[in-house]
Amino acid sequence: MSLSPPDANRAVEARGQLYCDGAEAPRRVDLRLGDTLQIFENGAFVSAWALADVRRVGSASGPLRIRALTAPPKAWCEISDAAAVAAVRQRCRLLEGDVQEKREARWRIAAIATSGVVVIAALVWIVIPAIADRLAPLVPAGVEKQIGAAADSQARSRFKGGACVSPAGEAALGKLVDKLKVLAGIPLDVQVGVLASPVQNAFALPGGRVYLLRGLIESAQSPDELAGVLAHEFGHVAHRDGLRAALREGGAALAIGVVTGGAFGAGAISAAARASLSAAYSREAETQADDFAAAVLTKAGRPARALGDILKRIEAQEGSTPLDFLRDHPLTRDRQDRLENETTQATGEPLLSAGDWLALRAICSR
Repeated sequence: MSLSPPDANRAVEARGQLYCDGAEAPRRVDLRLGDTLQIFENGAFVSAWALADVRRVGSASGPLRIRALTAPPKAWCEISDAAAVAAVRQRCRLLEGDVQEKREARWRIAAIATSGVVVIAALVWIVIPAIADRLAPLVPAGVEKQIGAAADSQARSRFKGGACVSPAGEAALGKLVDKLKVLAGIPLDVQVGVLASPVQNAFALPGGRVYLLRGLIESAQSPDELAGVLAHEFGHVAHRDGLRAALREGGAALAIGVVTGGAFGAGAISAAARASLSAAYSREAETQADDFAAAVLTKAGRPARALGDILKRIEAQEGSTPLDFLRDHPLTRDRQDRLENETTQATGEPLLSAGDWLALRAICSR
């Protein structure tokens, strides 16, 4: 039964829909379609799919079966509720996949050809940010990695201490990263490093490069807190939020290349990289990354509110650093309330042994 009408300005909820994560047998779940498609099982959050990543699977007749580009390859959701089906068709603009993308690409090229260079130059700074989420899925992964590589070089230049390379610390970090990647339940092409900076920060670059800074590691009081931050950044990687932010905040040259099919020059890559470093994520992106982290920690049997604990502590401590975690990831009251309301208890094995945790905390000591 649908709990609300398919209004463009209102979330639509539907109970008892069919969901398969690709690993286990299909089961009944509840759906909430707002800014994202959120999936719940017995009241517990399971996953969130960005609307721009939703694609239809199979025949157009019968129940609507969909998948998400960022979900596991064999995962799908089948919706039989009429109101929810109507809302998905209305809000998921790329539901029909390649055919629709090519049709929209041809329309864009025709519009550019008839509008003129002067008009496009005047409008691009308004239009591009508004359609960044729709453009992001069209950017090839190889181009995103080029942006990430340029951003990586620029990010390292900001922190003079260089990378931390303690063998024992790197081994412990690798164990934690590997566990989180498995728990995430989706393919994650991420590489995690540590920079010797006292700033309490962590960030994800386009293409999957994630950095922790020494100050954040030293602030963490448990592996769960650090795992919560890492899982949050993995959520940004899974949703390609760094690329979306780059397109919104100044990657106009890159976006024009996507629309026109033109070559990507070094200048466009560099500009998009700078934008990805300076842009703050949207409130929706932060909420999705929080949900991603909570789902990972819950699956591990670890307290999901650990992320909220470290963010609240950083909020109380910071105020003078120009590159702080909360400037990039603003802890709004809604976010704080959501994180503090996580009630998962520690029922699983610790994510790191005591020895590995000590080694990770000392990763920058050599």
